[in-house]
Amino acid sequence: MDEAKSEEVTFTVSGKALDVDFSGQHLVEVTDRGGHTIVYHIFQGVRYAPVFKVEILQHVKGFNMRPDDIYFPGYPRTGTNWTFEMVRMLLNGKAETIPKAKDLMELTPHDELAKLPSPRIVNTHMKMSDCPNDVTALKCKVIYTIRDPKDVAVSLYKLYHNRTFPSGTYNGRFEDFLHLFMEGTVDNNGIFEHWRDAEKYFTDHPEIPVYFQSYEETIKDPVRSVQALSDFLGLQRNDDLCRAIAEKCSFSRMKKDKEPFSITVGGEHFLYRKGIVGDWKNWFKDQMLDDYYRVYDEKMASSRFYDTYARSVDHNI
Repeated sequence: MDEAKSEEVTFTVSGKALDVDFSGQHLVEVTDRGGHTIVYHIFQGVRYAPVFKVEILQHVKGFNMRPDDIYFPGYPRTGTNWTFEMVRMLLNGKAETIPKAKDLMELTPHDELAKLPSPRIVNTHMKMSDCPNDVTALKCKVIYTIRDPKDVAVSLYKLYHNRTFPSGTYNGRFEDFLHLFMEGTVDNNGIFEHWRDAEKYFTDHPEIPVYFQSYEETIKDPVRSVQALSDFLGLQRNDDLCRAIAEKCSFSRMKKDKEPFSITVGGEHFLYRKGIVGDWKNWFKDQMLDDYYRVYDEKMASSRFYDTYARSVDHNI
């Protein structure tokens, strides 16, 4: 379909235009039930956005980590940019906006990442099983963000819907996109596979220090969340700083402050949307909710994450 064709669109990060190169990619069209398509490329069995170059993905496993690196591999739309901002401010020791977008490992040339001063936050959306070998060898700290998958589905849909990417435009309905989301034929093979993969990794490597950052808990008590991050990082607790960071990172302030450094497509900022909990209630019809929980129960049963987002839980903030 026309919407899946490659288009001339400028993709920028922190104001810098990216060289979009599809060479060497195994491009596939994922078609929803309404006949609308999204283009991904398959690398080692995982679906990625075509803006991620094969030549970068090929070197992730061998990327040279440092012992004081913080590895940050959350699934897209789970609050990764928000949490990055908090962590970077804590490491810098001041509540000042970080004047750049977070350096995504599968997007940024690794020689640029190698020049970043320590301690680095190594950002990615890749599955834990695909992390650099050094994460395990050096026992790097890991921060893993989680969020109600229903809200993630809505946020990921809005990321794609009616927006022209270099790989095309997706104009499908949410209920059709939700079907792709539930079966895992979306970014990084879907959130359920991403979570189960992380769970297995952390079980297999109990020596790895990991902190789970809950989107809902952070919305509910941002100061406490910043304090918990500070403690996990092993920093001397400064409650005044934690409160200042929580205030600086409130969604409305951060959205405005980060706009000059955001990711744009065709000149449009799209990284920050609503920053709320429970927006899924505006999108899910009763049958869609039943279908979702049937899949959730099947794919997440026995998971450490299951009870957090089970049907019986209502994250009203």
